Amino acid sequence: MVRVFVEEIPSVYLCCDTLITAEDVASASRFQNERRRAEHLAWRRMVRRELGRDVHIDYNAVGAPVVDSPDTWIGVSHSKDVVAVAIADEMVGIDIEYKDRDFEHAKSRYMSPEEEMLSSDSLWTAYMWTAKEAMYKLYGRRGVELRDDLRVESFDSTTMTMRGTLAGDSRRALIEVELREEEIIVAVATFEKFNNIVVG
Repeated sequence: MVRVFVEEIPSVYLCCDTLITAEDVASASRFQNERRRAEHLAWRRMVRRELGRDVHIDYNAVGAPVVDSPDTWIGVSHSKDVVAVAIADEMVGIDIEYKDRDFEHAKSRYMSPEEEMLSSDSLWTAYMWTAKEAMYKLYGRRGVELRDDLRVESFDSTTMTMRGTLAGDSRRALIEVELREEEIIVAVATFEKFNNIVVG
């Protein structure tokens, strides 16, 4: 199960916010930019609200956030004034973007001609960008090229789901894309599960 939270980033945190820990403040202090500190505190606060104030937040070898709760994975993304957190009982990747960003001018860097043909939706380039970013975070491998290494193979416009792969990896990603409040695109990627039922 994947739970997704998308919330506005507060500009200021009150000193009495009991969910913000000294560890969070210390972690955020490495950012010079006030906006980046606010983003950082926002997602950490969301994780603590859902998993408990004492959950330990760390980073793996590729810099993705991890928690010390058993069988729990998290994903984080932010765009402008919002932050998204995915909390799951399986590996997860998430990306959010405002739909008004100019995705068209750079599409040749992250979409193949075959991927362009998968949909005629006016937001297709935006959906593809967020999907590939979520896949990139799911696979957790450095040096991956969005266009050449990550491939979206199918798109179901009824369920807004895509399926894709990473070159050299046998696992297939399932990506769910959603347009929230008519302005924010959210993509969540998990690994596709297969039902191993043998019929005799």
